[in-house]
Amino acid sequence: MLNFANRLTPASALRYCAWRVMRRDNAVTLTLRSGPRFELRPDSSENNDYGVAYEVFVHDYYNDRACRVLEPAKLIVDLGANVGFSLLYFLHEYQHCRIIAFEPHPCHFAQAERNLVLDGSRHRVELYAQAAGAKTRMVELSDEGACSSIVESTAQKRFSVETVDIFPLLAGRRIDLLKIDIEGGEYEILDDNRFRELDVGAIVMEWHSRGGGLDDRDWCHQRLRGLGYATEDTFTTSTYGMLWAKR
Repeated sequence: MLNFANRLTPASALRYCAWRVMRRDNAVTLTLRSGPRFELRPDSSENNDYGVAYEVFVHDYYNDRACRVLEPAKLIVDLGANVGFSLLYFLHEYQHCRIIAFEPHPCHFAQAERNLVLDGSRHRVELYAQAAGAKTRMVELSDEGACSSIVESTAQKRFSVETVDIFPLLAGRRIDLLKIDIEGGEYEILDDNRFRELDVGAIVMEWHSRGGGLDDRDWCHQRLRGLGYATEDTFTTSTYGMLWAKR
C-alpha cells in the first residue's frame, strides 16, 4: 500500500490511505505526482483496478529505459487499454503524443473513458470499443475482469464483441510505440504477413501461453527478431510475461 501511496500527491495519498483502511465501497479519485488523475474502484470480480494501477505506476512496466523510445513520440498504439491506466501513463510520459487504442470489454472501455475525462486528456485518444485482430468478425469474450480474453463459445460467462482488422488503420503511419496486451490475441497479429510492413519504432507487449509455456515466449522473441527487432524480457513466468522490442 505504501509503495502506491508514495506515487501520489500528498493530498491523494491521505485520501487513498483512509479509503483503504476504512474499506469503503465507493470509488476514490487520485492524482499521481507525475500528473495522471484517475478513479480507483474497490477490487471485485469485475475489476482489478489496483493491480493494474500497481503494474503501470509502481512496477513501471511501460518505462522505456531498456529501449530508449525518444521524445517527441507522436503516435502510440495501445491494443488492450483496459481501464486506461496505460493510456494515462503514456499521455503524461510523452507530452506531445496522440494515441489510438482498443478495448473490447464494455465495462473497461467505459472506465477508460471516465479516467481520460477525469485526467482532461480525452481529446488526445482515439478509443475504439472493439478487440484488435487481423480480421474483422464477431467473437466471444470471457467476462473475467482484467483477464478477459477471446474464448470458445462453451465458456460460462461471456459476451459477443467485434474484432476488427487493425492493419488498414495502421498502415502507412509512423508508430513510435506499439503496446500489446490482449490475452492471447497477440499471436494472430504478430503472425500476419502485414505486421512486417508496419512502421513501428518500439513494441512493449505481454505474451500469454497458448499451452506451450515458455515455448510461446520463445516464439514471440523469434518472430520479432526475425523482423529485425532486438528483444529483451521485462519479466517471465511459466504462463505469461512481458518483453520490449526495438528495431
